[in-house]
Amino acid sequence: MASVIADERRRHPRVPVAWPVRLWIDEESLIGRAEDAGPHGICVAVAPTASVKLGRSCRVEILAEDVGQLTVAADVRHVGERRVGLETAPLAESLWSTASDGAA
Repeated sequence: MASVIADERRRHPRVPVAWPVRLWIDEESLIGRAEDAGPHGICVAVAPTASVKLGRSCRVEILAEDVGQLTVAADVRHVGERRVGLETAPLAESLWSTASDGAA
């Protein structure tokens, strides 16, 4: 049986995080938890909802005590059963690199 290597489509690596976040899609807010982050993206675990659709724009509020509160613009790039992949405006390197320091 041949092994299959999955192609990594991200332009930048991500690191594991555990940040509480709030997604704003229009006037609806959803509470979730960021599971990984990189310079241009975040994977967020959220309850399934019809308002999260591929291509939609949203605001993401990162509410983590260790990195402070930050709001960034994002576009929905992946919608899974309980996860959403978001392409964000550039995140400060100190934000996601701090997470990688804590993940070791």
